[in-house]
Amino acid sequence: MAKVRIVTDSTADLPQDLVDKYDITVVPLKVFFGSVCFQDGIDLTKKEFFQRMASSKELPTTSQPTPAEFAEVYRPMMEEGAETVSIHISSLMSGTVQSAQLARTMLNYEGLEVIDSRAVSVVLGMVVLSAARAAQAGYSRSEVVALVHSIMANHKIYFMVDTLEYLQRGGRIGKAQAFLGTVLNVKPVCTIKEGVIYPQEKVRGRKKALGRMVQLLSEGFNDEIVFCFLTHGNDPEGLEYTRELVRDQLNCGEIIECQMGSVVGTHAGPGIQGVALCRINFMQPEQ
Repeated sequence: MAKVRIVTDSTADLPQDLVDKYDITVVPLKVFFGSVCFQDGIDLTKKEFFQRMASSKELPTTSQPTPAEFAEVYRPMMEEGAETVSIHISSLMSGTVQSAQLARTMLNYEGLEVIDSRAVSVVLGMVVLSAARAAQAGYSRSEVVALVHSIMANHKIYFMVDTLEYLQRGGRIGKAQAFLGTVLNVKPVCTIKEGVIYPQEKVRGRKKALGRMVQLLSEGFNDEIVFCFLTHGNDPEGLEYTRELVRDQLNCGEIIECQMGSVVGTHAGPGIQGVALCRINFMQPEQ
């Protein structure tokens, strides 16, 4: 049986070494600084993006891949007779999954399953990585899809932002608009439910907010082994602090760290810190 192919988009923010190791195909979204277009993660590095963002008078904007661009990715897979699972950013945050679905229809690619992850960044990356590991272990397409849906239903995600300004300007603020107008040094802690950003708590002080975020993540696991996926915008010191909190308060079987790419960074801002986790038994395919 041929290996199932795994496709995602650049908002999964997966480290390149894992993309290469597990043969994951990543379709880039686009970032615009004025009229200049960059492909996320291809012709604009994360470092260059945050440097441009800091010096730009206007916030960048983003756009999803077109159906034609997805069709270019899927066509050789279809022609080789591959079974493919394509997992993407929440349809309530982007039109990416709709483009992928249109490409499937255009090609009449019956061996392709397009999945709306109802997530972004750390959760999407966690789902995609698990799917790719399962595919490498010999799972069938239906088994990979079942694993993906299991993780989607059994994960936790919390993130802290310095300000809601970026989410508001980019139109991705969701239910967290209830936190608009927070006073100085009060940090919003948010989560994502069914593809939409929801407010959780407002905490005074950055370190206290990070501590509360990890405490919320730890509730209900009773020292069970969990898989942790950490991310940040442009704040490696904050990531280091979060990592220590996670190691102290959670029983992590595996920790993976990444930096947000330019598309998610556009809407979250440089100060974001996020952690997603799932019980390890939902993450590792049987060998």
